Amino acid sequence: MIIFVILFFTGILAGFINTLAGGGSILVLPVLILSGLPSPIANATNRVAILFQSITGVQRFHKHGKLNIKPIIHITFAAIIGSIIGSIFAVNIDSVAFDKILGIVLILLLILMFRPHKKRNRFTKTLPKWLECLIFLLVGFYGGFIQVGVGFLFLATLKLVEEFNLVKANAAKVFIILCYTFFVVIVFTVSGKIVWKYGLVLAAGNMIGAYLGVHAAIRKGERFIRIVLSIAVFIACLKLFGILNLIGIG
Repeated sequence: MIIFVILFFTGILAGFINTLAGGGSILVLPVLILSGLPSPIANATNRVAILFQSITGVQRFHKHGKLNIKPIIHITFAAIIGSIIGSIFAVNIDSVAFDKILGIVLILLLILMFRPHKKRNRFTKTLPKWLECLIFLLVGFYGGFIQVGVGFLFLATLKLVEEFNLVKANAAKVFIILCYTFFVVIVFTVSGKIVWKYGLVLAAGNMIGAYLGVHAAIRKGERFIRIVLSIAVFIACLKLFGILNLIGIG
């Protein structure tokens, strides 16, 4: 019973962070692993919560008129294909070096997202569609493979497709993640990797967190999202570089 309570409240926090920024899975996976699940099972079980969290997020963003699907249809299909491939190849990753590299990537992504905004004109054209699809095929592969930090990747790469502000970028991100996670959950279900009793309890928390996250995004706007995003990346990097473990809270 205690683990269910912990999972529920962890889900609320993770859903809030995931909807506004990303990196919530960094909080969830250790809890699932501490509950006795092997890493691959924890990775798969977390996707149930991501799916329901995304359903809630998409519904709320759509209700507030912040979701524009048309510009992202092509990259959504690319992400779905990549995620299916990534989920099929999903294996247990237990590499300290990988965590360090991911931490560096998150820092670079944060710099990219906070770069000075420049309006597009005839001298700054958008990327060709095929290149956008290739980029999101790779991001989708990563999302299907391990999920952790994929929200940061989407927020950074979505700016290459459309001049979204962070509110609309988060709405687009949540929609794409919903679409590909549906197929990822199917792959993991067929392979018997999901522990549904943990996944559904976690999902209940994630849905509440997503609801609160969208509400905060709409009311407080882009500046608030930047603050949450910065904190989320900072904590994610502390975790990935092992600093939280060194001070006894990892």
